[in-house]
Formats: sequence, C-alpha cells, structure tokens
Amino acid sequence: MKRIATTIVLILLCMASLVGADSQGFRFSWFHSTSLFPESLANPYSGQSELKMLFITEGQPRFIRYAQQNDGTYHDVDLYDSPTKYADEKMYLHLKTGVNIGALRFGYKSAEVEFGLQAAINSIFQGFGGAGNLGFDGIYFIGMQSRLFEMVSLRVGLKHYSGHYGDEALEKQRSAPGKPIEYVRDNNLHFGLSATPIAPLRIYAEANLPMSNTWMHPAVHIPWHIIKRTSGKPLHQEEAGREKIATTDFADSFRAWIINTGVEYTFGIPFVGAGFAAFDLVLHQDGQTKHQPGLYDAKNPWELEYTIAAGVQLLDMQTGGKGMLHFSYHDGRFPLLNYFYQRTSYLSFGFAFNM
Repeated sequence: MKRIATTIVLILLCMASLVGADSQGFRFSWFHSTSLFPESLANPYSGQSELKMLFITEGQPRFIRYAQQNDGTYHDVDLYDSPTKYADEKMYLHLKTGVNIGALRFGYKSAEVEFGLQAAINSIFQGFGGAGNLGFDGIYFIGMQSRLFEMVSLRVGLKHYSGHYGDEALEKQRSAPGKPIEYVRDNNLHFGLSATPIAPLRIYAEANLPMSNTWMHPAVHIPWHIIKRTSGKPLHQEEAGREKIATTDFADSFRAWIINTGVEYTFGIPFVGAGFAAFDLVLHQDGQTKHQPGLYDAKNPWELEYTIAAGVQLLDMQTGGKGMLHFSYHDGRFPLLNYFYQRTSYLSFGFAFNM
C-alpha cells in the first residue's frame, strides 16, 4: 500500500513539473477553494455554509415516521406530548457548514479538469422551547469536474445522502414501537451540467441515480434493481421484511431518480459586490410512492419542490470568498432528509458563505 501511495505521489509530482510551463498552454495547481462547478445559490442542500432563520408558513414538522409495527404500514408519532404544544411556533434555525473545492486541477488553454469535493453537514434547531435539535444530515459529492471556455462546467461522480434524527427529538420517542424511518442513499451516480451563456446568467441541471449496490432507506423507496451487498438479493425485499411491510411491484421505469435544475442571475452593485436572484427546482421520483406502503403507482406524479432566492453578495477582496445576505421562499420537503415526508413552505433570512 505504501509503495502504491509513493508511486502515485511521484507520478503527480512528475506531471506537475511537466505542466509547469504555462507558456505552452499547460497549467497545474494542487488546490482551489473555488470549484470548477458552482454551487446552487438557492438549493437548501447546496455545499455552502449558511446560518438562516426559517419562518414556517405551512407544514410545521410535528412527528416522526415509524415502521415495524406489524400491521404493514408506517405510522407517525407526535414529537410533542400535546397536539397544541408549540403549534403556534413558526421559527427554526437552519445551520449548515459546507465546502465545494477542487484539487489536482489540470488545464490546457481554455479547458480545465479537476478532482472535486462538495460536502455539507446540515442541521435544524427549534427557535423556541429550549431550541431542541430536530436532526442533522451528511451530504457529499466526490468525482471529476471540468470547465470549457469559462462557459460550460461538467461533473460526474458519486453522491451520498444520509439523514439522522436529533437526540432531543428521539428522546421524546422512547415509548414509540418499532424503529424510526431514516432517509439514506449511500451511493448515487451523479451528473451535472452548468452553463453561462451570458456573463450574468447561469443555468444548470443535475441528476442522480442510485447505483445497483447502494444502501437505501426506507424500504418503500428502494427500486428492484438495488441489490443487497451481503446476500445478493433485492434490497427492497430484504428491507421490506425487516420493516414488516409488503413488497412493492415497481414499474421498470422506477429508479428513484432525483432531478435538479435552476437558473441564477447576478448583477453588480457598486461599492458593495453583487446582487443575485435564483430559482431552483427539484423532482423526486420516489414521490410516486407517496412515502407509504401500497400507494405506489407509476401514474403518480414525481414530487416537486422549488426555492426562490435573492440577496446581496459581499466579496472578500483578500480571499475571493463570497459572503451573502440571503432571502428565500421554499415550497417542498422540510430541509432535513429524515423529514422527507413533511411538506412545508417557509420564508428564510440569513447569511451564507460560498467559497
């Protein structure tokens, strides 16, 4: 293993020395705090750091969904000991730490390619009643990224999603039967395309598809092409048995795709930096299941969510980092993975930092 690692380092050093002559059009750099593939300014799960206040206008998260209760379905268990407790509270704190970096970047004239890493830890706290933690998520992308003519960026690699309930939320659920449903997509093939047809305007589209040997939860979302690594059997069948629900007869077209697209417009503001307006749209094929056993139908629509954002970018003249005053409106899933079944809408205001 040491010999392999040493060989890789030596090859990289040799390549770096060979492309050091920028006069020939070749370039090499070890690290960039700014990725070749920009992060969305509006998507709640983007790889940028954020501290925002959410003001729920509809769909307050008030329950956790459970399985394994021996009646073949999922059940919602109240987070609170009274149906009216905190029912009029609308404020939540959204805290996310994220990075979107590039490494081992090679360039030749107007083309560049790099090893990319985008990752975020996403968490939400109540803004009331002791500021209990509802949960936290881990999200990352790892793969290759490229940019052509300063106008088009591409990415391909693996993306991971995993949701975790907060201990304070689960503490209230001690007596609940069964196990809480968790949202996990361990390995997804991820593809992205970003284009800047004119300097102020960016359009993008991304898609990810669970690999055949990935690990997924809950059972009702798992397509038949997913195989359990340890047994070689369909993971949907195995997990449905563990959750004590009936298996689903999925159509061949069901692959649990996630499609994400959006548009951003940025304009200069003298002596300040820049302003921006953004729109982000996400389509979830797993919405065809309605997140309950027995409700899947290939004719059901994909679940749609969208976010509209605007704000002001404040440029750090020393590092090039962008601090943003950020306003948004979201209609869709509550922005914690384990609350995927909770439709909500909210207004938000806060500060974000995008490398």
